[in-house]
Amino acid sequence: MIQIQKRQLSKIILFFLPVLLILHTATVIFLFKKAFIFVILIYGLISLILFFVYRKNKKKIDSLAIKKQDLLEGINLLEESIKKEKSLAFAWEKKNSRYILLKEALDRFNQSLILEQVGRIITEKTFELFGSCGSVFIYLINQENNNLEILFSKKVNPELIIKEKHGDLFDEWVLRHNQALLVEDTNKDFRFNPELIKNEISRQVGSVMIAPLITPNRFMGILRIESQQPAKFSSEDLRFLSTVSNLVNISLENSLLYERTEELAIRDGLTGLYLRRFLDERGREEVQYALKQNYELSVLMIDIDNFKSYNDRFGHRSGDIVLMHIADLLKGIFHSPNYIVSRFGGEEFSVLLPMTKKKDALRLAENLRRGIQDGVIFLRRSPVKITVSVGVANYPLDANSWLDLIKQSDVAMYKAKQEGRNRVCSV
Repeated sequence: MIQIQKRQLSKIILFFLPVLLILHTATVIFLFKKAFIFVILIYGLISLILFFVYRKNKKKIDSLAIKKQDLLEGINLLEESIKKEKSLAFAWEKKNSRYILLKEALDRFNQSLILEQVGRIITEKTFELFGSCGSVFIYLINQENNNLEILFSKKVNPELIIKEKHGDLFDEWVLRHNQALLVEDTNKDFRFNPELIKNEISRQVGSVMIAPLITPNRFMGILRIESQQPAKFSSEDLRFLSTVSNLVNISLENSLLYERTEELAIRDGLTGLYLRRFLDERGREEVQYALKQNYELSVLMIDIDNFKSYNDRFGHRSGDIVLMHIADLLKGIFHSPNYIVSRFGGEEFSVLLPMTKKKDALRLAENLRRGIQDGVIFLRRSPVKITVSVGVANYPLDANSWLDLIKQSDVAMYKAKQEGRNRVCSV
């Protein structure tokens, strides 16, 4: 519109230009006719008219320029509003899709009560929920020593080695404050010393967020996501992680309770060792596996010498102390997770040694016998020496089935007793 007004003004000027030329010529003529004053008046009048015409059109042009500026500002505001609406729509779509995935994940969480399976599902689904943008870890509290222990992980880089098996300063902060943590940039967060981070954490951590795993009864552990790049997570991400952790709590607690129930069903209440029925179950499995893989399997049968005398001299409570003492020694010597240490019954114990040759089983049995013989316990403030008789049997050298293997180890143990006790024998 401004361009149109300018063209109109140009037409007006072009219209009056010939008039001015004519007047100018007339002025010259009239000068010769001594009419100078008249021409000057006419010339001034026309100039004044042109001035007012130009001023009037200039106001219109200025007004249109202001309107144009207002219009441009309105367009800019509208564009910003559209961008904001698109951003909100994208954020809402992302949030909505996350919660749809979360519902699917929740269905998976409740499909199993076995801790190993539940932990694996939780880490994998949490990894997916956050678009694979960070490694996921679950640390649980060890009830015996009250320390964090990493149990499950899903890493962006599968080859990444986690040396901090019991957590680091970020995890300790969550334990201490009992609340979720977001660190957008580990080098710029005032709560943590960057030098201390470099000294304590062997891997590169640019950003991290952690949500506590809390039930009404106890603090179970933490759910952690970390990335090597800074500014990878936002406050919205932390809120979503807290929602995930609240749902995870239920699944993990159910799994831990189930595991505890299973443990109570297969472990002796006094010594904490496995019961015989669990030993038999695992023994049959190991014999079948040994048959297929063509390897040896050994069993130790252990009996406390003169156990009845401890009960007679010091009372039945003293007998329990002796049993717990032997159980602790067995746990210490046969600490490998491959070994199955059980209370076979009464004062008898048994140890299942998969992939163990007979000569190695005899050596381990002798180490056990000597360790028990050299130790001293106090019963009613009196020092007491304890000895054991140990029988050793091997599959397939001494037996062709699990029941036969147990029988042969028992025969070897009675042989040790008949030969004077406090010794190791084999069939």
